[in-house]
Amino acid sequence: MSLQDVRKEIDRVDGEIKKLFAERMTLADQVAQEKAKTKDEIFKPEREEQIIKNLTEGVSDSIVKEYTALLKRVMEISRKYQYGRTLQLRDCLHIEYETEPLPIEKMVMIKPELYICASCSKDSILTVDSYEQIAALLDSGEAEGGIGILEEIGIGVSDELHTLLAKNHLYINRCDIVDDGGVEKKVVTFTKKLVVTEKDNRLKVLFVCKNRSGSLSSILSMISDYGVNLTEIHSKPYLDKEWNYEFMVEMGVNFREQEIQALIYQLMNETEYFQILGSYYCEK
Repeated sequence: MSLQDVRKEIDRVDGEIKKLFAERMTLADQVAQEKAKTKDEIFKPEREEQIIKNLTEGVSDSIVKEYTALLKRVMEISRKYQYGRTLQLRDCLHIEYETEPLPIEKMVMIKPELYICASCSKDSILTVDSYEQIAALLDSGEAEGGIGILEEIGIGVSDELHTLLAKNHLYINRCDIVDDGGVEKKVVTFTKKLVVTEKDNRLKVLFVCKNRSGSLSSILSMISDYGVNLTEIHSKPYLDKEWNYEFMVEMGVNFREQEIQALIYQLMNETEYFQILGSYYCEK
């Protein structure tokens, strides 16, 4: 058989796959409708593992890994579709947020970073010695918002500020790119309320992968399936569980988009832990 003939056969097989995929997604829609009624879980890893085990029986060793990878991707894509349909069928994403910028008068930041503040008068800002003190002032209401250097672009990020946000359920509302002697830094404003405006083009989240093989790869593929561009990703050890990591991810999206809400809903259901860290506009 010539190469041209082989390609014709591949085209024929691809056509059959296309038909079967459309049929499978129709069935996935029926599953989504039933689960929306019963509020059943979409992701059931044990069931998927059993299906893969059954379907790979008798498959040649020379292609079993490839076939397993194909099955996993088909299941991942099916779940993506089901999460989106579920949100259309019932109200199940309960994340409260404001839609307009918050009026903030009393700001707080640590003393060593006061020099870089450009979003408001330095004279009006409370200064403290630690991030723990920032959290205490925000919790008591003595301050309405905090300011801090989140990242030195291309150099490193502040794990301490990320920990402050995550531990105290604070949200980034604003991000300014400030030139500090030739080094661009992300200076963020954060409050106790999540704010999502129409012009926001960044959503920052934190997640911890489930402790199983391929979980991070699956999550990154999931994010890619939604057509989302990652503008930042870094990790640090997850202190609540050994041999696991927290991943802080910034995505170039607006949370108000229906597809993005489906992605967040899926991440909430397929990670060990998930938290939104903020929504904001960033010029870079």
